[in-house]
Amino acid sequence: MDYVLGIDTSSVELGVGLAQEDRPVMAVSRYLRHSHAEHIAQSIDYLLGANAAKAEDIVCAGIAVGPGSFTGLRIGIAFLKGFFFGRDARVFPVSSLESMAGSWNARRARIVCASDARNGEVFWARFERTDDTISRLSPDALAPEDEFRNALDAGDVVITDTLGYGKSRVFAFLKERPNAFSVERCPLQRGLSCAMIAAKRIGDATGWTTVERVLPLYLHAVSAEKRRTGQAG
Repeated sequence: MDYVLGIDTSSVELGVGLAQEDRPVMAVSRYLRHSHAEHIAQSIDYLLGANAAKAEDIVCAGIAVGPGSFTGLRIGIAFLKGFFFGRDARVFPVSSLESMAGSWNARRARIVCASDARNGEVFWARFERTDDTISRLSPDALAPEDEFRNALDAGDVVITDTLGYGKSRVFAFLKERPNAFSVERCPLQRGLSCAMIAAKRIGDATGWTTVERVLPLYLHAVSAEKRRTGQAG
């Protein structure tokens, strides 16, 4: 079986990874702000070279499509379109919240992943990890901080990402919670997570698309459209 490439540029971390036959192979991460465009090609070249692989060996990829950094998401998707240009390839769009959950090193846990959406709002979703399987328990949502706070259960592992926003205070209430972790203090291999999520779905046509059809998912835009149509109705 060919390698499956994973890319996550939704946050400060630039994460890329390779999976093969449902197994992790290698991950590369860089934590330099505003440097995804400069380093993504170099990181993937290193990943391929370290495994004696060529670009032509990659025919499938999983990529984080949001929610997350507007610029970061566009860089990752643009790179993938260039990487697969002129080739028949399949792409599995991955929620960036799910890539966070898939990166968490736990055999069994209920995991809430959240990122700062600014203006007192949070992107979040709940997942359950059982052995090597991630199951979604709620859809990705954009919610006010107090709504997010009230949705948390005592047994949830909470993973947060400020998306590089140095003045973020939206997760301050989690400071004393023992099972709350920030990606700034507990880095995750999200590129590898995207590769693994795609590799596990390799035999399932559901969710796969062509590289030309991959678009960023901006929950702000989705929520605005829902409000517009609701008001119109």
